[in-house]
Formats: sequence, C-alpha cells, structure tokens
Amino acid sequence: MLLGGVLLMLWSFPPGTGEKEGGDMEGQRLKQAATAGEESLNTEEAYEAVLEERVKELLQNVEGVGEVDVMVVLKSSKERVYRVDTSTSLSETEEEDSQGGRRKSTSSQVEENTLLTGASSGGDGGPLVEKELKPELSGIVISAQGGGSAKVQAEISAAMEALFGLPAHKIKVLKRVD
Repeated sequence: MLLGGVLLMLWSFPPGTGEKEGGDMEGQRLKQAATAGEESLNTEEAYEAVLEERVKELLQNVEGVGEVDVMVVLKSSKERVYRVDTSTSLSETEEEDSQGGRRKSTSSQVEENTLLTGASSGGDGGPLVEKELKPELSGIVISAQGGGSAKVQAEISAAMEALFGLPAHKIKVLKRVD
C-alpha cells in the first residue's frame, strides 16, 4: 500500500520533474526507493522529499537564485476524516404527584457510527473516507547561491508564502556556500 502511494505521488507530477542533466541525487534516491519498495521511506518522508524536489526545481529556474538546497519540515502527518452517521434521540417526561407537585425530566442520547464501504459493492468493507488532509507544513529553509541578496531573499520568501501559506517568520532563506 505504501509503495502504491509513493508511486501515485510520483506519477501525478508531469514528466521531466525528476532528474536534471548531470544527475540529481535526491530525485534518483526517491525514484529508486519507490521502485525498489524500500520500506523505511514512510509517506511523510516521501511527501517531504517530493515537496523539497519541486521547490528546488522551481527556484533553480528563477533569475538570481542559482543552486538551491531545500528542507521542508512537517507539523503533522496525513489525516483521514471518516464519514460518521449520527442519530440523536430526545425524550421528555412530565409527571405530577398526588400533592400537586410537578416534575419535568429531559434526556437525550447521541449515537455515532462510522460508515463502512460495502464489501458486496466492490469495496473492502473498510471505513468510508470523507476527505483526506495532507500533512501541514511547519517551516521551510532554503539555501541558495543568490541568498545573500535582499531582493532574492524577498522573492523566495514571497513565493513560499504564496505556495504554502506559511507566515514569513517560518521561512528562512540563507546564502549558500560552495
């Protein structure tokens, strides 16, 4: 299942996003892990690696940036929200005793059941997934050859804010030393 997820993520990117001329080591490692079925590469690490690679490819094509290294840190893991069937019942009882006193009692009951896909309709009988939330980013660090320029730093920071919705204090652009 893990291998299938990694392959789907790799397959969803357009052709040519893998290796650059001269051989991209991180892209090669990710492809080898996906094809070899490496179990130690979990989905969060694969997601981080794919994000890092895509950001790296994007920034290397921006004027003044030059060579780039990218590190993405995730705040949370992938989350699945399952479909839940909720039923509520409410009952009210009003009583009057022999001395004229009245008593009113109310009780409510809520029952929640996770909906399952039907095995007879071709499903595996597991829970019905309503939506799947991607991991949330905690921060990003970018080391770029042009990172010493305030203009390049501002452009990179603005691009990361637009792409990931991160506040500026969670994005750090550094000057790369070769």
